[in-house]
Amino acid sequence: MNNLSSGQIAELFGLQKSKLRYYINKGLLSPRVDEENGYYLFDESDIYRLYQLIIFRKIGFSISDIKASQAVDDLMPLLHKSKQMLQANIDELISLQKLTNKIIDSHDSSQLDDVYFVAHADRYFKKLPQDMVTNGEINYLSAIKQKQFKIDQPYFIQSNEAQVDVCYASQVSDYDHVYLAGNYACINFLVADEVALDLKISQFLEDPLFQLTQSKDKQILVYENVTRSLAYNSGLVYTVEVCV
Repeated sequence: MNNLSSGQIAELFGLQKSKLRYYINKGLLSPRVDEENGYYLFDESDIYRLYQLIIFRKIGFSISDIKASQAVDDLMPLLHKSKQMLQANIDELISLQKLTNKIIDSHDSSQLDDVYFVAHADRYFKKLPQDMVTNGEINYLSAIKQKQFKIDQPYFIQSNEAQVDVCYASQVSDYDHVYLAGNYACINFLVADEVALDLKISQFLEDPLFQLTQSKDKQILVYENVTRSLAYNSGLVYTVEVCV
């Protein structure tokens, strides 16, 4: 085949000519130089080498990896290593995609400040030890040692006006609070602080429906909806649930 100029080969692969010069300066390409005008000329082996270089860069090889690969004939060990790295990247992207979908689905499932109803099975909650909670504030470094505690969703269970327990989801074999199966009225509040949250909860519980259906000692379940909160910068989203 005829030799190609820098401009022609750049057009062939959709590259900037500066990128070609970069690869040449790094010693990854060694095209012939036209003695008359000093222009680079690329033959078929140069085109193959550039194609390999482009593919390897897309795979994730570094410049130093590619340069080292040119000194050996069998590239399979390097390719197997890259296959593992690509799979790890794919797994991470899938995980991030699931998280993004979860945030969007949580946001779209209901409007803020609108009541919706959910049917729940029995749920069990365990109180965090007292040394992990100070004035209602969680010591996360200590709390995370509890295997079942999830940093993205602590539960605040209000047994009565004077008692609020910080809990995590547990099992029937070990619990301090149980929420029996039933229909629950739920609402999501976006608030900047606890004062605003307490006001929102009070207003929510003043609904005549709850005045008729709940006893004074009825438990209220409040938890930080961290997943949904990721869609906002102005505060945290809290979910409040009351059995009806």
